[in-house]
Amino acid sequence: MIRCGFCGHEFEESEGTQPGCGACAGGCHGIHCPRCGYKNVQEPAFLKRLKSMVTRNDKEQDQ
Repeated sequence: MIRCGFCGHEFEESEGTQPGCGACAGGCHGIHCPRCGYKNVQEPAFLKRLKSMVTRNDKEQDQ
């Protein structure tokens, strides 16, 4: 889940991608909010993995 830095809307990364935006030189690598259109920075892959590891460990401890 991504939270828009402008309006606070939470959405999946797949909802916010706009292929062929054309506004950015070299192609757009941002994730645009489907509600307001704000360009959010794409989360680095290592942070995604780290978050999933922490979430998985939290779930295992709850059991």
